[in-house]
Amino acid sequence: MERGKVEPGARLSWQGRLRVELARLDARNRLAAAVSVLAVMLLVAGAGSLFLSSTFWRQESIEISIPPPILFVLSILIILLALYLVRRELEIRKLTSLVIEERLLAESEHSAGMIDPVTHVLNRRFLPGLLQGEIARAERNRRPLTLAMCDIDHFKQVNDRWGHVVGDEVLTETAAILKSCVRGSDFVVRYGGDEFLLVLSETDEAGANAVVSRIREKMSEWERSSELGISLSLGLHVHRSGQSALQDIAAVDARLYGVKRSVRAEAMQR
Repeated sequence: MERGKVEPGARLSWQGRLRVELARLDARNRLAAAVSVLAVMLLVAGAGSLFLSSTFWRQESIEISIPPPILFVLSILIILLALYLVRRELEIRKLTSLVIEERLLAESEHSAGMIDPVTHVLNRRFLPGLLQGEIARAERNRRPLTLAMCDIDHFKQVNDRWGHVVGDEVLTETAAILKSCVRGSDFVVRYGGDEFLLVLSETDEAGANAVVSRIREKMSEWERSSELGISLSLGLHVHRSGQSALQDIAAVDARLYGVKRSVRAEAMQR
């Protein structure tokens, strides 16, 4: 799976992969059929050379002690055996193609289950295994790993005022902005509702702050064009060695709500 932005069409679809596999099988079937036809032609030529030796050979310089009728019967048996083997090969390849189709279909359903249908980013079910793998890789390579949690400010008001259709469009556009601001080695996960989690591999706090700056800039540009009053609150947490995935998520979640409390406090003082 491509790391970072897992989107429909980002990789070869399972239908496309199936067509590739079936094309390979079909090419091998045609080759096997061609070889079989060649073998039959050689056997027929051999049988003809036995019974029409004067036509095939100007000088009969080869003596065969096997009677021609027996040799002809042997040739027929060899042809039947070749046809049986070809038919058996075709049946095996047909079964193989069915197995490939079932496997690719299962992979497609599994991949589809990883994608949030509204925002087209990874959904929360994929997060535990993903984050555990990234933590293990970061600690093994002694590289930084930073999480960023964000949510849309006053998203409920957007739904209440404009309706859920507009709310879904806001979620979709927000996810698109988040994906555009991270690298291919990063992940965007819809954590729940209007919350998103960014898994920034090999990224320290300074690098994560640069990502946050890009996100804020693009969100501001979109907000000015949409006039919906959309903004994001973001919290960062740098993974520390020995922390579990659950501890990292709890820490970045706390950072996010710390940021939101600070923003509310500032708004109340104005």
